Amino acid sequence: MKRKLWLYIICFAGMIFSLCSCSYMEADRNLSNLAKIRKGMDKKQVLAIMGEPVKGEAYCNDRVWYYFTQTQWMDGLTTRDECTPIVFDYFGKVAGWGKDFNTGIYEFSPDAEKK
Repeated sequence: MKRKLWLYIICFAGMIFSLCSCSYMEADRNLSNLAKIRKGMDKKQVLAIMGEPVKGEAYCNDRVWYYFTQTQWMDGLTTRDECTPIVFDYFGKVAGWGKDFNTGIYEFSPDAEKK
């Protein structure tokens, strides 16, 4: 019985470790791919380099794409402070990226774009 319990504990610990390491691998991959991004690239080029951005979060939109680059919280959620933004201009070209670049000017609500 003790042997089975230890086997379960070891399997559970291995599973937790592998799940945690997946997020670190994604963050590391995204950080290295960010070095390939250049101003003026279009969205297709960014997708080819970076892959799909974070989707389904309240802070996501078509002009600012977020990519997971660091773990701040071990809560299983991808929050904005764990991501690096890539900002596109009105023509769909990269205007800039990084937390310092995204000062809030490029965060658009659907109502603001209708005006």
